[in-house]
Parts: sequence; structure tokens; C-alpha cells
Amino acid sequence: MTYRTPLLALVAAAFLWTAAPAQAETLTFLGKSYCPVRYDIKWPFLTKDKKGPSQGSGVQANITELPRESYEEKSAVALGSDMRRLRILATDLKVGQHVVDGQPLVTYELPLETLISEKQSLSRAQLNALERAMALVQHQLAWQQSRQTDLENMVSNQSVAPRTVRTNAMDIDALLLQRDYLAQEIELAQQRYENAQLIAHSKYGKDRDLKNLPREGTIRAPSDGYILWFNSSLVPGMDFTKAATLLTVGTLDPMVIRASVHEIIVQKLKVGDPAVLAFYAWPGEEFHTTISKIDYVAQPAMLQQPSFYQIELALPNPDLRIKEGMRCDVKVTVN
Repeated sequence: MTYRTPLLALVAAAFLWTAAPAQAETLTFLGKSYCPVRYDIKWPFLTKDKKGPSQGSGVQANITELPRESYEEKSAVALGSDMRRLRILATDLKVGQHVVDGQPLVTYELPLETLISEKQSLSRAQLNALERAMALVQHQLAWQQSRQTDLENMVSNQSVAPRTVRTNAMDIDALLLQRDYLAQEIELAQQRYENAQLIAHSKYGKDRDLKNLPREGTIRAPSDGYILWFNSSLVPGMDFTKAATLLTVGTLDPMVIRASVHEIIVQKLKVGDPAVLAFYAWPGEEFHTTISKIDYVAQPAMLQQPSFYQIELALPNPDLRIKEGMRCDVKVTVN
């Protein structure tokens, strides 16, 4: 009995030690809020500019200033635009203003040469010419095929030479090739014409008569959302001659919280883990969400440096209090 009591005590202690739950660990790292959908409307509207820098899984980097050595101011013409200047006629924008897809935001003067080019792209002249050429070829083909039948009958009666039949057959083959070529050209011309109409309707409105285009162009909202920012020079009477960002439209509900997590910490996280956010702009208030995405590709880093992986958390923002770029502490408790 003397030795049995300490032995039982050791067995009980070992059982309690193995049955004890693992101690929870709280991981904390820095996060920042981003709009999940964001459009930067720039002029020239079609450019040959290089793509901007990206980070993580192809996410556009939130960079407000480019390195001086890589920044070069170029004119609109140098960037491939057919508009040498952008003259603003009317605009009524407010930061935080709600907009819907297709809503007119800015009206600008359309240069005369651009208007002429627009009307040429909307003209059916090329399509009509191809259709007339097709009708002529089909008429000639029908006549040649009918003549071929007559010639073959005449050859049997020895009224014409066989060479005449062969020559007529070659003419038929040539007309068939020309018909196939014109059919392809008509299809391409029809597609170009329909695409030009779609583009014109997006510029001037769906109800606009495209035969009488105004000398005004309209910048419209690319999606439902809010005005996040607009250029302070975007006022009636202003002329833009260099490449410039005019305004930014984006969605604010929900927001996306992104964070770069060290390679050792990211192994402890998984999608669906609950998280608590504490924004610096709202001290003392907590926001609850879950991890919605964890990258498997590390963010760019030097070979001798540790790797960081981007995670995302979706945060409802019905009252629009959370703005893009707000920092927060992200706390995740793992077992």
C-alpha cells in the first residue's frame, strides 16, 4: 500500500496531462481595407501604356507614386490616342456619390476629326459594297452554271469543243472561290459594324440616333458603386493634353481586408477561421469576420528574406464607414 499510492498519483497526473486541451494561440498582424471592385478611368481612354505593378496573386498594387526613374509624362498622342486634347464641358461629381452602371458622369467635347472617324466606323458603305459584289457574283455564278449544263449537252451533239466546257468549268470554280471570299469579308464587316454600334451606344447612350451624332462624348459609370476620387482639375472648361486619371469608381460593401502574413504564421491559418478586426480609425470597436482566402504563392522577396503570403477577409460595410486604405489589427485565435 505504501508504494501503490504514489504510483496511482503518477498515473492520474499523466492521464490529466494527455487529456488537457491544447492551449489556444492568438495571432495578430496588420491588415488594410480595399475595394473589391475598383475602376480607374483614365484619359486617353485607349492607350499603349505599360501595365502597372502588381503584388501577391495578381492584385493591383495600391501605389500612389511611381518611382521617379520609371515615370515619364507622355502626351495623349504619344500614348496612341486620336484625341489631342480632352476639353471638359460638364461634370457634377461628389466624393461618395452613388452611381449606377451606365450613368453619365462627365461630358467632353468631341473633336471634329474624331466625330468624322466615328461616323465612318458607323457607316454601312463598306458592308453595302460587299453585299452588292456578292449579289453580282451569285448572278454570274447562276448564269455560268446554267451555261455549263447547255455546253455539256452541246458537247454530246459535237456542237462545241470540249475545251469550251472545261474553260466554263474553271470560270465556275473561280466564281465559287470569290463567293467564299466575299462571304468571309461580309461576316467580318458585319461584326465590325455591330461592334461600332455597341461602342457608340456606350458613349452616347442607348437611345441616341447614331445617324446624327452630337459633338459631345460622355464618360459613363462602368458599374454600380460610389465615386471614390476625382481629379481636382476635372471642371468645365479644363483642357487635358497629357495622360491623366480622371476619376475612380468602386464598390464599398463588402470591403476586402488584405494582410501579408509571415510564412511561419500562415501555416497555422485556414480558410474559415474567425477573425476580429480593430481599425485604428475606430478605436475600441471590434468587427467580426472570417478568412476567405489564403494565397499559396508568396509575394515577391529576395532569396535570403522570409516569404509573406497574402490573406483576404471579406467585411460587410453597409454603413460605408470603412473606407479604402484604412489600417487595422487582425486577430485570429487558433488551437
